Amino acid sequence: MPMEIMPIIEKMAVLVLLMLIGFCCAKLGLTNAAFNQKVTPVVMNVLLVATILNSVVSAETVAGGIVLLEYFAAFAAMFFISFLVAWGFARLLRRDRDDESVLRLTMMFPNNAFVGFPVVAAVFGEQAVFYAAISNIPFNILLYTLGTAQLRRTGTGRIAWKQIFTAPLIATLAAAALYLTHLPVPHVIGETISVLGAATIPMSMIIVGTSLGGIPARKAFGSLRVYAAAAVRLLVLPIAVWAILRLVITDTVMLGIPVLIAACPSAMIITVLCITHGRDESLSSEIIFTSTVLCAVTMPFLAWLLF
Repeated sequence: MPMEIMPIIEKMAVLVLLMLIGFCCAKLGLTNAAFNQKVTPVVMNVLLVATILNSVVSAETVAGGIVLLEYFAAFAAMFFISFLVAWGFARLLRRDRDDESVLRLTMMFPNNAFVGFPVVAAVFGEQAVFYAAISNIPFNILLYTLGTAQLRRTGTGRIAWKQIFTAPLIATLAAAALYLTHLPVPHVIGETISVLGAATIPMSMIIVGTSLGGIPARKAFGSLRVYAAAAVRLLVLPIAVWAILRLVITDTVMLGIPVLIAACPSAMIITVLCITHGRDESLSSEIIFTSTVLCAVTMPFLAWLLF
């Protein structure tokens, strides 16, 4: 039985309106790229950490440790499927080898933190964010090993371990420890974490909106190849993940969370990595912009259609 689509649309509408506020702030000069550079570390290292911890601290029921392994296996499978699909479509859409690497990464890696976690919270509840945060583990490991290797022109280089162990990943591991040990958290600490975590969704959407506001529309929507890559990221990948995982996962939430993460727009960090490794970031920026705008329609549609 499909989900009722109106509640999903309403929840996504809130996220879109928050994104629109960020977009308007950028156009009015209230926010800009410098604002994002200052605020993003706070969101990633403080607010998102609080959201992940709060998903465990505020949990009313706790499942067994085997559930964590099942979610990790589901996300590992999601990224493996994403890698295979992105590899094939990148070869079809490429113009040269540089393009192929950028296309592969923008199609493979979703914006799980800024878009995925808020959507999971809106659809499945705040407590589901903890399970969604487990995606940080394969995401970070793959992005800073396989991902950076794709962008290095020489194909060599050491693994950036410091980049793998980001604050959200450490928070995920800490939340897992709390989840498994049932350690009590003082009320004042729990309330502080809850208040901080409540700011994650609006600030994340404002940051996304500000980023969109800084990209000229004529640049973002100028290529059929960009639309094709966005379609793979937003439609082909989540449907492929759903079709395969549903063969082994019967729980709606355990299936739905990886599918929603797979349905997210391209990760914004790809553009940063392109700049860092001397690649042209324009293609990744266009795909990120287009997929972020279109996900407001595709994500509620997929949630309704698949579940």
